[in-house]
Amino acid sequence: MKPRIIGFLCEWCAARALENLAFCRPELPVGFQPFRINCTGSLELEVVIKALTEADGVLIAGCPPGECHFREGNLRAELRLRALKRVLTALGEDLQRLRIIWLSSGEGERLGEEIHKFYRELGLEDRGS
Repeated sequence: MKPRIIGFLCEWCAARALENLAFCRPELPVGFQPFRINCTGSLELEVVIKALTEADGVLIAGCPPGECHFREGNLRAELRLRALKRVLTALGEDLQRLRIIWLSSGEGERLGEEIHKFYRELGLEDRGS
């Protein structure tokens, strides 16, 4: 079975970073499925939980602190995701399966590195063929 990581990417930073990365034509791991969202602050926790039940991992990427297009969306996301991590810990879930990163639209290479690093840390790189 091929690995699957679902990525929720902020339209204003992370999704644009992925677009910039595409110009370099890198090889992203098999099974990475990016979804463009308006803002990490608008990402419903139920969606994250559902994604965790269907994928090996979930990557949430948004604007750096202080650079949110909606002022405080990434701060709201940070608080909500911290609460979600506490709930997941209480339920015995593996928190390594949830990754949150903040990056600007010009950090496409870093996004690619983070995606590959996430696959390695989850032990998925050998399952990609």
